[in-house]
Amino acid sequence: MSMPSFPQNGVDMTRDEALTMIIACIAMEELALSHILNAGGEHLQFVLGTLPGISSQDVLAAHKSITALIEAVTHNQMLLKNKLDHVLEFVPRPPVPSEPAFPSQPPDPSEPAFPSRPPDPTQPPFPSPPHQPRPYVPACPPPYPAPYPVPRPAPYRVLPREKSALQLAGQREKILWKPDCRLPWKQRSRSGGGICWDNRTPAQIQINSGKTYVVQYTLNVCAVSPAGGTGSIVLRQSPCGAFSDPPPLCLPMARLAHGPQTLQHVSVLHPCGNSGCGAELSLVLNAQTPLCVERAVMDIVEL
Repeated sequence: MSMPSFPQNGVDMTRDEALTMIIACIAMEELALSHILNAGGEHLQFVLGTLPGISSQDVLAAHKSITALIEAVTHNQMLLKNKLDHVLEFVPRPPVPSEPAFPSQPPDPSEPAFPSRPPDPTQPPFPSPPHQPRPYVPACPPPYPAPYPVPRPAPYRVLPREKSALQLAGQREKILWKPDCRLPWKQRSRSGGGICWDNRTPAQIQINSGKTYVVQYTLNVCAVSPAGGTGSIVLRQSPCGAFSDPPPLCLPMARLAHGPQTLQHVSVLHPCGNSGCGAELSLVLNAQTPLCVERAVMDIVEL
């Protein structure tokens, strides 16, 4: 794929040209991420296969470096997906083919296929043939059914399992989020059966502790003044230790007291065991003063 070329004067671009440029930029970023993953794989192969006298600590260090690389690529992948979804909303859809204005009508069986010629008054009329009885023809017996082969049943095919995904929104707008409390949600969309949410416990999300998930949330919040110091938003799991601890989102409470701010955070949850039991996730505020949440959105996707 070639690099996208921008016009000399960007103001003269049309709507379709601008959408095409944005999609081309997203494709180039996806291509760059694929090269980064390929380089990480070659790096790991080089460490494991060619270095003499490598120790277990060196292998763990290389594995930790590749894990950090995959997490960074996953964060960028989620952002590119959201960008592409917003762009596709403005792409015009192809026109639907219209039906013909005058559809063909079937011929009328009452009309003759060939028009009859008017009779000639100068010619004598053609004599009609004498009436003769129709000979008796016995009915044909029904044909004997041919031995057709019995169709075999189609082979059983295992369909690919659908990945689970859940999209949540804030239970209501301008909710007061108190310290050490969980943020309540309401469901917007869901696919698969590996992620569950119940309206009886709106602040908890049930997931499988044997899977890997990406959690992304966007909050539009402001602090209730007077506010000072720093706070954090923690993605709490129960039971503890089912997944790797994601880093919290730190909050400058003094800056949030001046007006609404948009916060966005992405975390990757790696399972610490393969028990297959359920675990619960919740978003908890760790601060001295409450927050006013004007809008909240959370996406949880199974990898």
